[in-house]
Amino acid sequence: MASKEKNPFLEEPDAGGAPGGPRAAEHVAPGAASAPTAERADRWTPEKEQACSAQLKEQLQREQNQETVHPGLAAKMTEERRERERTSTAEQDKRETSGGEKVLLKQHIKKLQHKLVNQENVFQGFRAKMTLEIRERKKLLRNMDERIEAIESFLGITKKRKKCCVKNGDPLRDAEKSPAGAGEPANLEAAQREKELLLQKMMELERRLDDHERILEELRGRMTDGGREMKTTSAGDKGEASAFPGREKELLEQHAKALQQDLEDQEEAFRRFRAQMIEEIREIETAQRQMDERIKILEEILLGYQVAMASALNMTDPICLIENNNELLSVNQEALEILEKISQPVVVVAIVGLYRTGKSYLMNRLAGQNHGFRVGSTVQSETKGIWMWCVPHPSKPDRTLVLLDTEGLGDVEKGDSKNDSWIFALAVLLSSVFVYNSTNTINHQALEQLHYVTELTKLIRTTSSAISGEAEDSAKFVSFFPDFVWTVRDFMLELELDGYPITEDEYLENALKLIPGWNPNIQNSNMPRECIRKFFPKRKCFVFDRPTNNRQQLLHIEELPDDQLDRNFLEQSKNFCSYIFDHAKTKTLSDGITVTGGGLAALVETYLEAINSGEVPCLENAVVTLAQRENAAAVQKAADLYSDRMARLLSLPTDTFLELLEVHAACEKEAIAVFMERSFKDDKQEFQKKLVVLIEKIKEDFLLKNEDTSLKYCQAELKKLSEPLMTSISRGTFFVPGGHGLYLNAKNKVEEDYKLVPKKGVKATEVLQSFLRSQEETEVAILQADKALTDGDKAIAVECAKTQAAEREQVLLREKQKEEDQKMEAQQRSLQENIDQLKEKMDKERESHLRQQETMLEHKLKMQEELLTEGFKKEAEELNKEIDELKESIEVTKSGGSLNVSRILDVASIALVAVLPGPYKVVGMGVKLLNDAFKKTDNSV
Repeated sequence: MASKEKNPFLEEPDAGGAPGGPRAAEHVAPGAASAPTAERADRWTPEKEQACSAQLKEQLQREQNQETVHPGLAAKMTEERRERERTSTAEQDKRETSGGEKVLLKQHIKKLQHKLVNQENVFQGFRAKMTLEIRERKKLLRNMDERIEAIESFLGITKKRKKCCVKNGDPLRDAEKSPAGAGEPANLEAAQREKELLLQKMMELERRLDDHERILEELRGRMTDGGREMKTTSAGDKGEASAFPGREKELLEQHAKALQQDLEDQEEAFRRFRAQMIEEIREIETAQRQMDERIKILEEILLGYQVAMASALNMTDPICLIENNNELLSVNQEALEILEKISQPVVVVAIVGLYRTGKSYLMNRLAGQNHGFRVGSTVQSETKGIWMWCVPHPSKPDRTLVLLDTEGLGDVEKGDSKNDSWIFALAVLLSSVFVYNSTNTINHQALEQLHYVTELTKLIRTTSSAISGEAEDSAKFVSFFPDFVWTVRDFMLELELDGYPITEDEYLENALKLIPGWNPNIQNSNMPRECIRKFFPKRKCFVFDRPTNNRQQLLHIEELPDDQLDRNFLEQSKNFCSYIFDHAKTKTLSDGITVTGGGLAALVETYLEAINSGEVPCLENAVVTLAQRENAAAVQKAADLYSDRMARLLSLPTDTFLELLEVHAACEKEAIAVFMERSFKDDKQEFQKKLVVLIEKIKEDFLLKNEDTSLKYCQAELKKLSEPLMTSISRGTFFVPGGHGLYLNAKNKVEEDYKLVPKKGVKATEVLQSFLRSQEETEVAILQADKALTDGDKAIAVECAKTQAAEREQVLLREKQKEEDQKMEAQQRSLQENIDQLKEKMDKERESHLRQQETMLEHKLKMQEELLTEGFKKEAEELNKEIDELKESIEVTKSGGSLNVSRILDVASIALVAVLPGPYKVVGMGVKLLNDAFKKTDNSV
């Protein structure tokens, strides 16, 4: 009966957990449990399975036989077998789980190693970037060093020159005393100290970079040692791992933990290092900016010295500016060349008066010397024509003081007094302060001798449309006439009026009061008074005692030291000089146009040309001539500034196209501002258009240079990185089974390494794309030669390569389109910047013109009030018409100014669009741009 029952050991011989399956075999042969899983699977063959089954059947037969004798023992043995079966299954599951964990651990270790490699690449890229940054900083330091050396060199020359010059004979003495020059040594020493500190900081940065790289090498070594240890363990300790299945897992876990710790340490160290480096670079940038500002101050001081030297070139003595030979006025070219070299605005002081009244001595006092302008001791006039002396302004380092000494009026040796009138008129036209010098008192005779002032309206035209010979409205002259100073020499009276003390200015104003009456003599006597009051609203008077009562000393007054001069005269001279230095205004023309040394030279030539051709000097014509000269110079100065600033601020190649355009926008804004500051009367924007074209050309040159620099650099770097790949190709390394995969790995490595190269510039993608295109035929050849791939695999690889190539082409096209869009936006900003600054300039000019009109109105109203006070009601009423016209003009300026500005901006915008390159020549784009510009302009008006 028992033999007919089903045996559970034979029911499921192939089940995973059946006693008759492999696990049962393991139970029967415990020695096999220590072997690896793969070896156990290899030993389990059908023959072994049959043998094992036979053995199990034999054992079962014995147990069945025993069961009949010992039923209780059979049950016990069955329970034992089941327990062994459960234990065997649990151990197998544990071994399988352990094997899976080991695979995961190995994968985790590989990921950690890959992260370490990536982290190392990131650091190498950061190091390369920081090395380049330090190199650029050193380059800037060298540039600063050269600038400091240039300043030191020049200052050394000036010190030597100062030793060679006699006292008060060096034209630099005033510049050295000026506030700008006073701090020069301290500034220079501070700049040197800052330069040394910057150098030390950069050396410290380089040392830190080296230290961090050393730490990285240690981490890399530990990673390599760990890898070798893992391989050694896997290869040499198989027995230990077999005997102790958890040992290999434990070693892998230890290695993974070590790698994880190394990675975290490296990342933390890199974060700290990167933060420190960035902070250090920021500190260096701040220090460099401060140093650059200090050097700029030094360069301004240097410029002040250079301008002082240029303005005083060969001018230890005055030089004749306008010669008067045989009653013919001519310009001295040598004097004009001196003026041409003065780029600063000028303060021009001209002195006029009867001959032998001490004009030259007074001008020498302004120059700070006793000698200079010739002082005569005879009845003959020493000065012929107009003499000029350019000296540094003692209180305004950004201005040059030009002193003009004129030949004496009323010289009996002259055959024709017409030249006196022209010299008087030229002194008025050229000066910003007009000094009239006379002696003794301001009386009827003195005013009669000033009859030249009554001829000014006939000798000077304000506009070319004015009719020659007809008098013009005096208000037009007020806008550009100089301030008036009357100096009275050898004044022997008390400053009193009706028993009350009065000031010098009150003394002058009382002398200029009109005399009541209609007698022709009275009318003639009033004419000089009326003209002075009309033409010169700002008037000042100085009286001087006799410098010495010793006649012999008076004949040689230029040789007398100050301690032998009259104390009152010295005090009066000091007051006169202080007033001129502090209050003398810069030479300007109508609408506030500032005149430089070169501009003054142009005015001299223009006026003399008109006089010698028999015409009347015309201010409008002079302004047009001057505008041509100054505007051309303004264009060149602005373009030079733009080019210089671009060269200084750009570090080629730039990382992006936009980076260069942003620098361009900043530099262009500065250049336009310089042009707007120096230009005037550019009504048709002819010169502004020239500047736009010039800047565009310079910008294109920088763009090409940037692309060329990037192209050469990228090609050189890519060639260096691809050398191993090209060598392998030439050796046929990839023309083997599986070679296509090896080739792709090598090519991808070149791409990855190339992407890590810093500062590649705008041609980075294009150069890489060109390289990859050059590899397409090679890749096809390697692919066809790879016998490890099927035809299907090759077809898929070809399609994949084509897709990648097409994607790269699209990326390149998108980059180029982006650059074109950015270029168009930059040109739009450029046009808008030109329009904005032009509008700002026109608004300022309109405000200046309005102030000028209001000043003229104020002057007219004051004159009317004075006339009414003095009892000249009829003359006061005659001014009503002029006053009403001025008020009307002021209202027009206020109300119609914005309208005029908009109209001019319309014309200017069209003109500027016409000279812009590229898409702006397309009508549609031009119209759109204009509409955008005008919308913005209209909103701001």
